[in-house]
Amino acid sequence: MPFLRSNLLTASCHQRFMRKAILLAQRATRLVTPNPRVGAVVVKDSVIIGEGYHKQAGCPHAEVEALRQASEKARGAVLYVTLEPCCTAGKTPPCTQAVIDAGISEVYVGVIDPNPLHAGNGIEILRRNGISVHCGILEKACQTLIEDFSKYITLHKPFVIVKTAMSIDGKIATTRGESKWITSAKSRIMVQKIRRSVDAIMVGVGTVIADNPHLTIRNASRKYPQPWRIIIDPELSIPEESNVLTDSFRERTVIITTPNSSLEKKERLSNANVRIIELDKSGMWYNPNNILSALADLPVVSVLLEGGSQAIGTFFDAECIDKCYFFTAPKIIGGSSAPTPVGGSGISSLDSIVALRDIQWKKCGTDMMLSGYPIWNKQEI
Repeated sequence: MPFLRSNLLTASCHQRFMRKAILLAQRATRLVTPNPRVGAVVVKDSVIIGEGYHKQAGCPHAEVEALRQASEKARGAVLYVTLEPCCTAGKTPPCTQAVIDAGISEVYVGVIDPNPLHAGNGIEILRRNGISVHCGILEKACQTLIEDFSKYITLHKPFVIVKTAMSIDGKIATTRGESKWITSAKSRIMVQKIRRSVDAIMVGVGTVIADNPHLTIRNASRKYPQPWRIIIDPELSIPEESNVLTDSFRERTVIITTPNSSLEKKERLSNANVRIIELDKSGMWYNPNNILSALADLPVVSVLLEGGSQAIGTFFDAECIDKCYFFTAPKIIGGSSAPTPVGGSGISSLDSIVALRDIQWKKCGTDMMLSGYPIWNKQEI
């Protein structure tokens, strides 16, 4: 829905204030889970008099933070908010009532809330109370802010991001399984940044056996707590001395296994504060959709799938990947049996090829990072 111009401000001014709200929303960390990242500013006489963003689930929303900062000056002012104000009470009161009570005269909304309980209802409530509401300013940027929340709230499944690091000839390890380190230190710094943005990191058990990773973020803090570590392990073959089972963050480890895996081992791991989730196995691997539904219950809104090749391929085969990060190093490994990033069944015809949209390239030291979104369901390229 296109936004409408205010009588007092130009379109460029509206965009400037919404960009500020977007920058505020980007400060939010995973502490907001399962809520979306939202930013807001209150403007009067072309000057920002209040700003805020949603800092943590259960804490005041962005609109309330901004209105509190504006105080009595908010009466007759304009509110810019990246997401439609909520209109239902949860852990906090509805933001629509706060906006009404503050005496705001005009609201600019970046994107309508995908939550079926809110979608358009908050806007309607504001309009019924005499507040002018305009929608769609910098809509795409505001939608990107909540891309994970949109999937979670409508499908009850987390947003799945794939990350893989490979040589320029498409290998993720040598024929002997050596993989540390193919990409550069700057690429690994970027991976840490991506890890900090998600609720969980997921790998197949083969990756744990081969690399014994920690799957953690560096310099964790209250603001940036450790994500969940999800291990897909149908036969519960994970070595009990693995880092994810023995380090100080083992209570953040979740193993997805089957009911017929070792009961004794499950009991030992549970006693060590490792969480076990049992799902029925489909063929050699789980149905990715069942995994995602189970993760949503934790709750996990976004998950980073880091390997291995078979796990990534299985999620691609099931069309369960939402975003990709491919790090490529200017190195050649070779070997017809050396593993590649995406295993699984793959496609049999180029008519079914998976293309990416909204592609971005970024230089990371000597490496290149490509990011993009897979196009599913024969979306137009």
